Amino acid sequence: MAGGLPAKLPAHRPSRRQEIIDAAIKVFARTGFVETSVQDVAEEAGVVPTAVYYHFAGKDELFDVALQSVIVELDDVVENARPEGDQREALPLIIDAVWDWIESRPDHARILYSHLPGATKQAQLLRVQFEEKHIERAFVYVRQDAGQRRLRSATAAHAATRLSVRTLISLLIAIHPMRLDGGPLSRRSPRALRAALQEVSLRIMALD
Repeated sequence: MAGGLPAKLPAHRPSRRQEIIDAAIKVFARTGFVETSVQDVAEEAGVVPTAVYYHFAGKDELFDVALQSVIVELDDVVENARPEGDQREALPLIIDAVWDWIESRPDHARILYSHLPGATKQAQLLRVQFEEKHIERAFVYVRQDAGQRRLRSATAAHAATRLSVRTLISLLIAIHPMRLDGGPLSRRSPRALRAALQEVSLRIMALD
């Protein structure tokens, strides 16, 4: 190792691909999609740029794969937080699990919540699919009688439920970039924000 720089490792080891993805997440989180180059990722991973190109066609594909990796990881967090049995009890558990994941994986959170502007069309599609999937899953959090208690019309009750679910998921997605470093809520107490998020979420879904 010369000049104190890390040794450049061979590109063909099976583990290199995941190491490059991990490095890409760190760099994209730090500088955003537009300002990041393949060279930046290669330096973070301790490889030459040709090693990155061995595994990925370029920056666009690398970002898409990094984002997909983050989404899969967060999906696993949500699934593991779901209790067995009555899913109406799942919402507070999932909110806490996602909050803890973001606390422990801030770079991953920034990829998903903050750095999509200017990214690829595939990344935008992945984000839309992510949101829609969690909207559909969120219907199980609603008490079946929540809408009917206030609205006589079944059509109105269904529309109210869909609006509540979309409002909930939009809230859960919107709050996290605001509380990350530099966000408008970053100086607020995390404990108070989490408690407020729990309360508002339960009220939106008429679960309190």
